[in-house]
Amino acid sequence: MLELETRHDGGLADGIIRGDIRRGFGAAAGVAHGVRLDIRLRLTSANSGRPLAGYAVYLWHADRDGNYSLHTPGLEDETYLRGVQLADSAGWVRFTSVLPGTHDRRWPHVHFEVYPSLAEAPATRLRVAEITLPADACSTVYATPEYASSRGLRHPGATVEMACVTGDLRRGLVATRTVGI
Repeated sequence: MLELETRHDGGLADGIIRGDIRRGFGAAAGVAHGVRLDIRLRLTSANSGRPLAGYAVYLWHADRDGNYSLHTPGLEDETYLRGVQLADSAGWVRFTSVLPGTHDRRWPHVHFEVYPSLAEAPATRLRVAEITLPADACSTVYATPEYASSRGLRHPGATVEMACVTGDLRRGLVATRTVGI
């Protein structure tokens, strides 16, 4: 589990609030390349099903080679593929990214943390979870030359929180999931 990136004074890191997470923020100049993946999460109350507007979601994942900015050796100064968004009035947060490769041969996934608001992040974390991506979408993307290192991965077989993925390689993919809080 990772902690939300903050400044020395405890506030959120400058530039981390953004929808397109393919480029680094702050002083980082790195860019993540790969098949476009739009990630759409809808936050709802687990009790009533009503949307949770104004909640903050911190989302991050590996690049197409399975590496994490800030944590993989050689990428400690990079900040791509991580960002924060606020849920709109219907509870939706949207991120523009790339489909992740496998990390340590684990099934491809997207990490996220949910906070009641920006003001309460990172102190009041409500949920930490991973959403996995379906085998058909991964197999299609991993057949492309740039994702060769992720080929041959087998589905874990266990129950997982799975996103619904639509789209194609040419226009990009869209991963959608409702998250109860």
